[in-house]
Amino acid sequence: MKKILIGSLVGAVIFFVWSMLAWTISPLHYHTFMYTPAQDSILKALEQNNVPTGAYLMPTVDNRTVGQYDPQYHKDMERVMEESKGKPMATVYYLRDGYQMGSMTFIRGFFFDFLATLAASIILLPGMMAMRTFFGRWWLALIVGLLISASGPLIQFNWMGMPWNFTFDMVIDNFLNWAIIGLWFASYYKSKQ
Repeated sequence: MKKILIGSLVGAVIFFVWSMLAWTISPLHYHTFMYTPAQDSILKALEQNNVPTGAYLMPTVDNRTVGQYDPQYHKDMERVMEESKGKPMATVYYLRDGYQMGSMTFIRGFFFDFLATLAASIILLPGMMAMRTFFGRWWLALIVGLLISASGPLIQFNWMGMPWNFTFDMVIDNFLNWAIIGLWFASYYKSKQ
């Protein structure tokens, strides 16, 4: 257990540092989120309409009173999807009170990085200890990047219509992240034989 905790802690530091570099210094995420000159008017419209904090898909059916399986709701969704073919749509993540990064942002970020590396360590340790080559152990860590990309950004691209530029940047970030963490895991999690 001590080996897993040490490996995970160092992995979390690597994860945290890479994430900071990827979003602040590297050009990787320059176009993950796009700019529109209409941003001020869009934000003003959301604010003036007293839109609460949330994630919004437009167009969609009013789901504010749906609490359980509702056949009419699903029928209305199918109608809206059909009527919307070829027309603009949007996914908006809206924070009515804004968002400022503070010390808790970094503390939570490191904690989440630790959870990710701890889960990966627990899953990967048996395979890494059995793998004789550094490359083989490193390859196992890359599989974590594939898993995260396939179950996160690629699923969002497929089912939620997330734009390719966002998806591509997040997939590349995942692979680079786990490639770097994988170098640590491959050197640390090896059999003593």
